[in-house]
Amino acid sequence: MKRRKIFGVIAATAADTEQREVLNGIIEKAHSMNIDIAVMSNIYNPLETAELLKTENIIYRLIRSDEFDGLILVSEAILNIDVQKVIISELSQKDVPIVAVGTEVEGFTLPSFHYVNTSDENDIEDVCDHLIDVHGFTDIHILSGDHDRSVSHKRVSGYRRSLEKHGIAFDENKVFFGNFWLNTGHAHAKRYLSGELPYPQALICCNDYMAFGLLDEFLEKGININEKMSVIGYEYIRERSSHFPLLTTYQRNRRALGSIAVELLAKKLENGSYETYTPPKGRIVCGDTCSCGSRLAEIKNDIKFSQVKTAYDSLNMFSQLEHRLMECRNMVSFVSECRNSHYMLRDVDKLFLCLYENWFDDSENSENMLCHDLLAEKKPFLFRKHNISAVFRNEASHYYFCPLFFSDRELGYVVMGFQNADTFGYILRDWLKTIANALEFLRMKNDIQFYLQCQDMSEKRDPMTGMLNESGLRNEYRNASKSGLCFVALRIGLVNRQPYGVSDSEHICAVLDAAEAVKQFSGNQISAKINEDTFVCLMRDIPDTQVLERQLSALLIHHSAYMKKHGLDSFVCSAVSCDDEDYSQVSRRCFEKLAEMTDKYSARRTQPHYKKLNKLRLMFYDEPQMTFDSRDVYSKFGGSDGYLRAIFRKCYGFTLHDDCTNARIAAARYYITMSKLSNAEIAEKCGYKDLKYFLRQFQQVSGYTVLQYRKMWS
Repeated sequence: MKRRKIFGVIAATAADTEQREVLNGIIEKAHSMNIDIAVMSNIYNPLETAELLKTENIIYRLIRSDEFDGLILVSEAILNIDVQKVIISELSQKDVPIVAVGTEVEGFTLPSFHYVNTSDENDIEDVCDHLIDVHGFTDIHILSGDHDRSVSHKRVSGYRRSLEKHGIAFDENKVFFGNFWLNTGHAHAKRYLSGELPYPQALICCNDYMAFGLLDEFLEKGININEKMSVIGYEYIRERSSHFPLLTTYQRNRRALGSIAVELLAKKLENGSYETYTPPKGRIVCGDTCSCGSRLAEIKNDIKFSQVKTAYDSLNMFSQLEHRLMECRNMVSFVSECRNSHYMLRDVDKLFLCLYENWFDDSENSENMLCHDLLAEKKPFLFRKHNISAVFRNEASHYYFCPLFFSDRELGYVVMGFQNADTFGYILRDWLKTIANALEFLRMKNDIQFYLQCQDMSEKRDPMTGMLNESGLRNEYRNASKSGLCFVALRIGLVNRQPYGVSDSEHICAVLDAAEAVKQFSGNQISAKINEDTFVCLMRDIPDTQVLERQLSALLIHHSAYMKKHGLDSFVCSAVSCDDEDYSQVSRRCFEKLAEMTDKYSARRTQPHYKKLNKLRLMFYDEPQMTFDSRDVYSKFGGSDGYLRAIFRKCYGFTLHDDCTNARIAAARYYITMSKLSNAEIAEKCGYKDLKYFLRQFQQVSGYTVLQYRKMWS
């Protein structure tokens, strides 16, 4: 359930410096007012529509959520006309107040929009005032953006206002238009360098990119621009350290603008009307392209920004995440690898992978999302797609919702929360692309049709799991030294055994989950899937066959996809020492043990009350920390204590108390070998209140101390 007011923020490429400044203001103000922020943003946002990237804009369907109390549209960030149409279509159906941040754009507006913006005229007037009042310049050129855009003329108006205020005549021949990009700066520099234009005392570039292009062209020609004229940019894009000299620029107060948007929206909800506001004033950021000179604090900020960006670019460049994800066979290992790579997203402290419940097939997307926590080892949870507050924390915070897609297949979205506002960076684009590509690869691997098409791909590999097949295992066995070698087999799916079809994805997941358990068990040793239901490992240095059988069983019990499909008593394990026998001999001995155990399990299932008893056992193994001797256990069966104990022993051949102990010890085997928990922590997880009693009972049942057992499997 929703805990607080939620304001949705509709942005595009939210990693851009300009958007991040606005978002910083929005987030800081919202936190102070105990309001949650949900930012919906695409990642690529090309200026011209690219068919391959259209799917990313489905993220804006989250606008449909009924949980939003108000919306903030960062309109100036959304330049693609097709994206504008998608957003307008969604917003036209909303009955909540909407504040638009930026200049009103023809065709990208609704009567319900309430606009807030900094003043382009005031900002450029401040820039021009600085050149006149501080430096005494009177001959000043201005390079603005596209002639067809109103914002370009607004900036020229501010320039003109400053000149006339100071009694300097406005000259149209000193006004130039470009396209707000680097190439305009390069071209304009060449006009000065060639002598086509006389050098002014100063040039105002109406954004930093044009100024950077101009500086780069002078540097390329080996000419010190400071000997020719002063230059001031606009926007304070955090890339000054990549150009020379260090640019003097003007920072619009976008942070204050974001704060104002939240305040206006809150006031609208409170009293039904928007309050008036004063466009926030920006500031000059001094550099070396005017005689003010750079300042240490600002250089420090620029260098820090550049260093952090470089560090995270390197993380992305040298990360092996893509390779590791491509090797995953199921969602359990996939999520685990994602958890291991969260450090690539700077300062992230909430990270959820939200996939459609049916993301892996071609049917229409489900309304339900399955949410995997990529920072904590928690079970995934299900929620309705538009119930976005399902992932929110207890205190007011902010969350980014970014699309996860492969070509035209929408997979879901990723939700991120950060320790502070200024953390959303471009590296996310590569991280998301890696996750999406790997998910598609995983989907293909889990498509049985794909496997059937690829059956002939390898003579020695099982196409479903990538493990050795029987031919490959025979070859490995033939070449292996038999000294200290054991042959360990696992047969699965003994309950409700039937051929599975293309659509039986649950069974496929169970098989893959069992394969993961076998791989965990074997570590770096040899493992194989030799037929539809049988796995084999060649294990060395652990001669105790009973330990091998029980350890493999303990691991499989902790694999939820398999257990959910098949449950207890659905698998058997056997292990035999190889004793210098050939493959046929040792496998026959091992499989005879499997057959004997399979018959024993089958006989159990014919016993009266078997289903009830098996459910009771499942509870023991699912919850080993519970108190097994309590009346609650017996009440679940519905009979007397003595009767339950009698029929349990008759069915299984061992006592109820012994099985409870075995459940605890099986859990202990798992935690000892698969975790870094202390003995005390393991004892607690396994239901022991007395550590010494746990240590004594583990040795009594397993034949080894905990320390010996841990070393055996290290």
